[in-house]
Amino acid sequence: MTTPGVEPETRTRLPLRTLSRRAALTLLWLVLLGLLARQVAHAPADVLGRLASARPELLAAGVGIYALGFAARAARLNLLLPPADRIPFGRAWAVSGATTFLLQVLPFRGGEVASWALYRRVLGTGWARAGAVFVLVKTLDSAAFLLAGLAGAAVLALRGGVPVLGGATAAAVAVGTILLVLMPRLGVPLVESAGRRFSARPRLARGLGELAEGLRVAREAPRAYLLAFAGAVAFLAGHFAALTLLFSALGLTPSLPALALASLASVLSASVLPSPAGTFGPMESGFAAGLALEGVPLVLGATVTGAVHLMTTLACGVVGLPLLLRRGDRGLNPPA
Repeated sequence: MTTPGVEPETRTRLPLRTLSRRAALTLLWLVLLGLLARQVAHAPADVLGRLASARPELLAAGVGIYALGFAARAARLNLLLPPADRIPFGRAWAVSGATTFLLQVLPFRGGEVASWALYRRVLGTGWARAGAVFVLVKTLDSAAFLLAGLAGAAVLALRGGVPVLGGATAAAVAVGTILLVLMPRLGVPLVESAGRRFSARPRLARGLGELAEGLRVAREAPRAYLLAFAGAVAFLAGHFAALTLLFSALGLTPSLPALALASLASVLSASVLPSPAGTFGPMESGFAAGLALEGVPLVLGATVTGAVHLMTTLACGVVGLPLLLRRGDRGLNPPA
C-alpha cells in the first residue's frame, strides 16, 4: 500500500542514503582500525610490554578519581535545573556517568539520542525540554574541553617557538570564554523569537517554548549558570588528574598542555568519524595524534590510549549502572 502522492522510490530514498552513509563510515572505520592493528602488530616489544608492566595502584587511583569526577557533573546538572526540578545528588551522579557511557559505546553517535531519552525519563519532561537541558549540558562540557584544548595548544606553541600562533590561540580562548558567558543572553531571545514566528504551527511553537524554558534557567540565574560551568571545569580537572595517573601507570608522562590538546583532538575525531564501535577507534587516533606533538610515537600513543579509554569507559559505566539497570523512574511516562 502506498501513500497518495508519494512515489515508492521516494519513500526508500532516505533509508538507502542513510545506509550508504553508515556503510561508508563503517568502511572508513575498518580501514582506520586495520591500520591501527597493523601498526600495533608490528610495534616493538616494549610498546605492548608497558601494558604487562602497568602499576596497578596508579591504575586504581586513576579510575577512582575519574569516577569521582562525575560528582562535579552531577552538581553541574542540578545547577542548570530550576530548584523545583532538581534531582537527588546520587541520581544526578548516575545520570552523568550513564550518559557518558552511552556516548562511548553506542554505534554511529547513537549515544546522543540515548542520552536525550535518558534525560527525558529521569526529568519527567517532554522531549524539547529534556533536549534543551541536554544541549545546555553538552555545550558547557564541550566548551570546557575546547577552551582547555586551545589553551594547551597555545602553551605548546609558545614552548615550540611559535609566539604568533600561541598568542592567536590564547586570544581565541578569551573570546570563547566571553561568548560562553553571553550565550544565555543571546540564545533565549532567539528561541523565543522563533517560537513567535511559528505560532501558527502549534506543535513546533510548543517545542520551541519548552526549549526556551530549558535555556531560561541559565539566563535568569546567571550565578547558577556560571557555577555550572565551574562544575564542568572541575570535572575536567579531575579528568586530567585521572589521565595523568593512568598514563603514568603505563609508563608515559605527557604534560598537562599535551593532555588538554590530545583530549580535544580525541573529542573532535570521535565527532567527525562516527563508528560502529562507539568512540573506540577515532578517539584513540585523535588522542595519539595530539600526544605526537610532544614526541610520543603514534603506535605507542594509540596502544596506551586504547587501554586508558577502556578503563575510563568501564568507570563511567559503573557510575551509571544503577540508572542503566533501573526500569522505573519518575519520568517513566513523561508528557509528550
